[in-house]
Amino acid sequence: MVTVALEEIVSYCSKRLNVQDMFDYPNAYNGLQFMNSGRIYKIAAAVDGSLESIRLAGEVGANLLVVHHGLFWGKSIPVVDGVYAKYKALIDNDIAIYSSHLPLDAHQEIGNNALLARDLGFGVSDFEELGFHGVKIAAIVNEPIGREELKCRLADKFTSLVSMEFGPSRVKKLAIISGGGGQAIPSLGAFGIDTFITGECRQHSYSEAYEHGLNVYVCGHYATECLGIMALASELGKAFSLPQVFVKTSCPL
Repeated sequence: MVTVALEEIVSYCSKRLNVQDMFDYPNAYNGLQFMNSGRIYKIAAAVDGSLESIRLAGEVGANLLVVHHGLFWGKSIPVVDGVYAKYKALIDNDIAIYSSHLPLDAHQEIGNNALLARDLGFGVSDFEELGFHGVKIAAIVNEPIGREELKCRLADKFTSLVSMEFGPSRVKKLAIISGGGGQAIPSLGAFGIDTFITGECRQHSYSEAYEHGLNVYVCGHYATECLGIMALASELGKAFSLPQVFVKTSCPL
């Protein structure tokens, strides 16, 4: 069985994703979040570092779980109940967790936004300073397309598509921010964007889309953030000659 030192994989990921130079949400730690005994023989990828994902990784025999949403986000919390269950499952199965949040959204090759654009048949012409504190997270597409054609492409890929169409019937400039990108809606007009694809919006996003004259397509937070972590795991598998698998949860949101 081929095994690789955990620290080698961590070093590769951190350099590939430029973790040191990437600003992120407070306490959204990017990098190795949970270590194991030190050797990796199979990699699992998941959107979330959740108990379900950890259990699925254990079931497929993986001992490294690379995730987009890691274990740590806000204030310190007691290691009880579900938190305890997660840590126990990691230790019992000797699973390490590596997390990459905004670095994996913003990456122009294996990032969620760039990959989603390409998956829809577009080239990415630029990244704009849309997303979070000036992080260049939004993939920008300058390829005119009919609104109905765009919606058909989205409907083929996302089962929970929600459409808010207050912009032009002919899309000229499209922005993509995966996950919870709805907060960017009020900023889009300043960049000449008429159409926006994201994963999740708040209720007031409807009014914002209407008031700013935008087409907004909401495709699901989870669904829009699968591509990046799958690409990272695939790249790791090839770089280190290790088996890798995406573990899909039943998250419908």
